[in-house]
Amino acid sequence: MNNVKIRVLEERDLPTRVEWMNNPRIYTNMHYSIPVSLHNTISWYRDNINNTNRIDVVFDCNGEIIAMGGLTGIDNTVKKAELYIFVNPNLHRSGIGTKATACLCKYGFDELGLNKIYLKTNSNNISAQRVYEKCGFKIEGVLRADCMTTDGQLIDRVCYGLFRDELNE
Repeated sequence: MNNVKIRVLEERDLPTRVEWMNNPRIYTNMHYSIPVSLHNTISWYRDNINNTNRIDVVFDCNGEIIAMGGLTGIDNTVKKAELYIFVNPNLHRSGIGTKATACLCKYGFDELGLNKIYLKTNSNNISAQRVYEKCGFKIEGVLRADCMTTDGQLIDRVCYGLFRDELNE
């Protein structure tokens, strides 16, 4: 795991992205419509390739994609952005999520000059909450009954925030 590199998402990564996004271990905790198609993902990618309000990345280890993520809603006035991340479904519980999250936050602070990175996660996504808290994120609030699970249950969303000086690398 020492050879993890972060790079910008490329069109050649999209089949892997679509495969992962259609996996229940991923979409259960993310908020998008399934199934995700390669055609629509390519259109999304091409529409956003020059979007300066977001950056989408891949985490690569010895040529294998192990995670994907990004910073969206980049606000260059307030110097903040929203983080998303998802790990190869076959590599969950391996520590990759923590390493990738810390790496992406460091990138946002050091390369993009952000002051704050924030996110929302489902209240029942305990493993993600552990990852975020290990990286230094603090709970900023709870949005009650804010989203619906795939089986129709309303659940809370936990809001986290991280300032530059709080990052645990």
